[in-house]
Amino acid sequence: MNALAFDYSIRLPLSAPLVSPGWLASKFLTTLDALTEIDASIFPDWEVIDLPAMKEYPLAVVRSRIAEIIGHNIIRDEYGHTRPEKGYSAAAHTTIATISHRMRLWIGMGDNTLWLKTGDWKVSTGPAIVTFGLFKAALLAIHAIWLSPWACVQAFRANTIWVPIGKGGGHRLVEGPMIPAEPTFPRSIFHIPWVAYLSAPLASGVELPPEIQTERTPDGGLLMIATEERLDPDLPEHARRARILAETLIARAATGNAGKQ
Repeated sequence: MNALAFDYSIRLPLSAPLVSPGWLASKFLTTLDALTEIDASIFPDWEVIDLPAMKEYPLAVVRSRIAEIIGHNIIRDEYGHTRPEKGYSAAAHTTIATISHRMRLWIGMGDNTLWLKTGDWKVSTGPAIVTFGLFKAALLAIHAIWLSPWACVQAFRANTIWVPIGKGGGHRLVEGPMIPAEPTFPRSIFHIPWVAYLSAPLASGVELPPEIQTERTPDGGLLMIATEERLDPDLPEHARRARILAETLIARAATGNAGKQ
């Protein structure tokens, strides 16, 4: 098997707009280095992206200039006007020759979110980079740096198709379920959760069935695990456990965002 049906990512919210390039640069570098320490074969040779210029630079070359590059990545409105009060963004990707094995790190991007995503544009994810051990370690490492109230390893599959309209040759975009066998799977920003973290306050009183593995983190938070295998939402048991995590996250951490993609 050369590619997976789903893409996998780690997502967590950021507590405030990233309004200082210097502060964000420090956190960004710490995150990149922490990921490389987990597995240098998966996270080697990062390239940092200057978004307005659409230029990429090897991290080793521009490490001392990260704050300057992030300063270029200022949030802009739909008219191209800079909005410094909305913050800045940071972005990088690994440079593994096999594109399906690449990882992308996005921080900020206008919605105060951190993403670690597999694969690349229009390229399906390679299975070698999607393991429970790797994603669990990455989630814990990223959370230790950013101290988010929640974090989630999630699976996602594009769920929209163009269908013809009448006989005139037109088409419209139709949205369907990511898991065809589970059309009622809850829609949320958490997509299809595999591993999830809740801070101690958010996890207070959470009750989970025994098939959901749990661990306490050093900060008193709760780690919830659907399976130690690679999550395959097309498997009924995996989908059932992922639903438990999704419903728990929606109830505890969605803060009005449930249903947004």
